[in-house]
Amino acid sequence: MDAPTKNKTWSAAALGIALIVAVAIARPLSQAPPRPNIILIQADDLGYGDLSSYGQAQFATPGLDRLAREGIRFTQYYAGSTVCAPSRAVLMTGLHTGHTWIRGNGEYPLRAEDVTVGMSLEKAGYRTAVIGKWGLGTPGTTGQPDRKGFAYSFGILDHSHAHRQFTDHLYRNAERVPVDVEKDYVNDLFTADAASFIERPDARPFFLYLNYTVPHAELRVPEDSLAPFRERFPETPFVNAIADAKPVVGQPDRPSLGYRSQASPRATFAAMITRMDRDIARLTDLLQERGLDRQTLIMFISDN
Repeated sequence: MDAPTKNKTWSAAALGIALIVAVAIARPLSQAPPRPNIILIQADDLGYGDLSSYGQAQFATPGLDRLAREGIRFTQYYAGSTVCAPSRAVLMTGLHTGHTWIRGNGEYPLRAEDVTVGMSLEKAGYRTAVIGKWGLGTPGTTGQPDRKGFAYSFGILDHSHAHRQFTDHLYRNAERVPVDVEKDYVNDLFTADAASFIERPDARPFFLYLNYTVPHAELRVPEDSLAPFRERFPETPFVNAIADAKPVVGQPDRPSLGYRSQASPRATFAAMITRMDRDIARLTDLLQERGLDRQTLIMFISDN
C-alpha cells in the first residue's frame, strides 16, 4: 500500500506499474507467468496523517489499515505535484513535472503523444478502466480516457465538476449520463461501478484506476456516515450564502458555483474519509470472495 502524502516530486506507484508492464511486454505471453490484476486507488487531497495507520487518532480507517498491515507502507512516497492536474499527469505518464505537458492546475488535456500507463497495460493485454475523477481530458479532447488507454471510463472528467459530491450528471465512455442530484453520492456510484468492473467475466487481467473525490471540498457526505461524528469535534461553520443560492442542476461543472455552506466541516471531513475506507474494504472483500485477492496488486495513494 502506498502512503498518501502532501507534496510531490515522483510517483512510486507509476514506477511500480511501469516495472510490471516492462516484464509483461518483454516476454511472449506463452512464456509469461500469470500477470496480476492491478487496482490503483487514489484519494483527492488526502494527507498522510488522515489514516489511522499513519497516526490519525480522531477516527479509524480499518479497511486501509488492513492493507497497510498485510502489505507494504511507503513512508517516503511523493506524488507528482502539490495540485491535482500535474500530480495526476505525473502518475499516468511516469514523468516528473519538469517533463510533463501539464504543470499546473486547470483543464489541460493530455496530448496525443503522451503515453500513459493505461496505454502500456492495454498493449500488454490488460482490460483497463478509469472510474471516478479523471481530470486529464474532457470529451472530444486528446485526453479523453479511451484515447489514453482506458477502454472503459465512468465518472467525472474535469476538475471543477469534481468539486461536487452530488451532481446531476456523470460521464460513461465520454457520454453524459444523468444521475439523481438529490440521492446519488458520486463516490457510492464509483464504488458500485468498480465492483461491476471487477465482476465482469473476462479472462484477461485487469487494471482499474479508481479515483475518489474525497476528502476534497465540497464537504458533503450522506447522513448515515455523518451522524456518528456529529458533535464529536469543535466546529467553525463555513458559510457561503451566494453559493447556496445557486442551482446545481444543469451547471455542476461550472467553477463559479463555489463551495456550499457546511455547518460541521470537521465531522463531514471525518465521515467522508471513513465512508471511502468502508467502500475500499468492500472492494477488498469482493476480491477475496471471487478468489482474486492473491492475484491482485492494490495500491492506495493521494494526489496531493
